[in-house]
Amino acid sequence: MLSPRLLERLNEPNYLDLHLKALATLRGVSEPTWYDAQFLVIYEAARRFIALVRPDRLKTFEQGFEILRTPRGFQVRKISDLFDTSTRSLVKEAVDEITEKQLERHEIASFGRFVVHDHPFFTELQEDLLPKVSRLAGCELETGYNFLSLYGPQGKCDLHMDHPLSMFTLDYCIDTDVEWPIHFSKVVDWPNLDNLEEWDPQRIMEDSTLAFESHVIEPNDAVLFSGSAQWHFRDPIPSDGSATLLFFHFYPSGAIDLVYFGKWPSRFDIPELEALCDIFAERYPQLEAKGQTEN
Repeated sequence: MLSPRLLERLNEPNYLDLHLKALATLRGVSEPTWYDAQFLVIYEAARRFIALVRPDRLKTFEQGFEILRTPRGFQVRKISDLFDTSTRSLVKEAVDEITEKQLERHEIASFGRFVVHDHPFFTELQEDLLPKVSRLAGCELETGYNFLSLYGPQGKCDLHMDHPLSMFTLDYCIDTDVEWPIHFSKVVDWPNLDNLEEWDPQRIMEDSTLAFESHVIEPNDAVLFSGSAQWHFRDPIPSDGSATLLFFHFYPSGAIDLVYFGKWPSRFDIPELEALCDIFAERYPQLEAKGQTEN
């Protein structure tokens, strides 16, 4: 069912024609099922729509996303003893003080974990870490979001790539009672959705050309990786294991208008793109809502 806002826009001159073309474009774009695949679906649909209605702006649009493409030479960085004793104690205290009411449960089935997003103390830590992570990443970054991840015996992390809001992720281990490696591919180009209509994670994990490497993160250690350009996964956690991890996400400075699709029409001076973005806003309201809070 269309929202009142979209119904009202359909009465604007030329909007209905653009809306129908946007719907036709979306029908031709496959949607892989991996976690966080939405951005690539949106990007590919936008490319095809622009080629149809504003081909003169397509090259500019494509080139505009170069800042979000991870350099091929980027390597996963391991950081030992990320925090000093005092800060580490404060992190553990913050975890211990989290109430059951604060625990988010929407990823219990998919990841076997409780999560807590943007805890005030962890957000302060993320700001403090920004200069260090920028140096390690090799470019100036801005802070995205952070979340605490409480994995239990059903813990897992299926193969996926991340939204560019998480272009660089610092994965910090607060505590664990098992050895639970995370696996990263080498840096690759954004997947071509035409080649992923039959999504086969096993084939990707077994692809020797992707040069997967495994990293075990001990308590108070962290790894920095590029989640939007590296396939990554964890096997199911060892029997009866648990792990408390903290994820800090970062993206390149000045790229906020690229991270959120609602800003693309003005960023690239393509007002016609609003018809497609309006559909995205209805299909992916959680992405649009997050984008409205970032300025």
